[in-house]
Amino acid sequence: MSTISNGPIESAERIQVLDVLRGIAVGGILVGNMQWFSGYGMMPPKLLAATPMYDQITQFLVHVLVEGKFYSIFSFLFGFGFAMQISRAAERGDTRGTIFKRRLAWLLVIGLLHAYLLWAGDILSIYALMGFVLLLFRKTSDRSLLKWAAVLLIIPVVTYVLLFSLFAAFVPANALAEFEAGQTQFWHDSVQKASQGTYLQIITDFNLQYIVGRYAGLIFQMRLPKILAMFLIGMYAYRRGIFQDPQANRPFIRQVAVYGISIGLASNLIFSWLSGNEAPFPPSAAGLAGVAYYAVGVPALALGIAAAVMILCQGGAVPKMLSAFAAVGRMALTNYLMQTIISVLIFYGYGLGKFGSFGALEATTTAFGIVTFQLIASSMWLRYFSYGPMEWIWRQLTYWQRLELRRP
Repeated sequence: MSTISNGPIESAERIQVLDVLRGIAVGGILVGNMQWFSGYGMMPPKLLAATPMYDQITQFLVHVLVEGKFYSIFSFLFGFGFAMQISRAAERGDTRGTIFKRRLAWLLVIGLLHAYLLWAGDILSIYALMGFVLLLFRKTSDRSLLKWAAVLLIIPVVTYVLLFSLFAAFVPANALAEFEAGQTQFWHDSVQKASQGTYLQIITDFNLQYIVGRYAGLIFQMRLPKILAMFLIGMYAYRRGIFQDPQANRPFIRQVAVYGISIGLASNLIFSWLSGNEAPFPPSAAGLAGVAYYAVGVPALALGIAAAVMILCQGGAVPKMLSAFAAVGRMALTNYLMQTIISVLIFYGYGLGKFGSFGALEATTTAFGIVTFQLIASSMWLRYFSYGPMEWIWRQLTYWQRLELRRP
């Protein structure tokens, strides 16, 4: 491999609070994903209503505090990182974002392999594809970035209104009963396939079916505009110097924390009570209200949490309670993929086969256990190595130069 001038960011150049936030986001994403790894999140409403009350309360709290918030934080950080990398590359002569495009291309490859070979709920391929769209905004003014973000966050609400109207006008009344029966049958089939299937059976049957449903769901839920909106807000944060000079932006950060958390909590309580899903189907009036509150509450709470963490980290050194998350954040790709490997070995047939047998509480405590393990393992790994194993591979492919894995 030949050496080039555009190399990866060195440790001394890193902004530690970004790593802390990235680590918190990776942990939060697992708590949300674990409802789907375990199968509990796929359970039809009638079956969910028959589960123990402690599981229903746990799921409600996951909706309020977790669902959508941590992938939104990660999306925000992705946008910030994009702006930083593009700016840094331009200073070194790469005005076309060549390195970033190569980085995205390899992330797309990793994501697609992850989706097919391990878990169809992959988000890496989505980030990579939307990253190419983000390149179109690199010369957009600061004011226009925020306008675009606002429009993108409204799109899911408008889409759901249209869907609700079409459903009410053209779908017969008996279709709801047929849909519920099909949903229940699909659930039982999924439990059998996932919990009893061999690895080959799962990747050739269950995963393929799940991938189709996953991408159809992302389109129906209008997840892509939401991700792109947070990308743009992250770009704006870089241009404003929020993380580069937190002391100068302290009043603004405090306002984001106060308003984001207060508005976000209130909106997410209403969203979770009304729908509990970012785009409930079949469409309903309650679902429409839930979608509207989701559009406001999720980005507000995500930014509020990020601002609160920044405030905690502004005293000079990062508090010990949060510093361990910095190691997880520096190994975000490795930890994300590790979460999948551990989870599929717990729930799929080629592992312990527990798919469909965990309630929301058991799934959530399992997620916390995995995150705790990763906090310890990541800190230990980075004592001896400069990168996580997947980060090391990804960076060498991106920059096309050899990197020392072990610390000097």
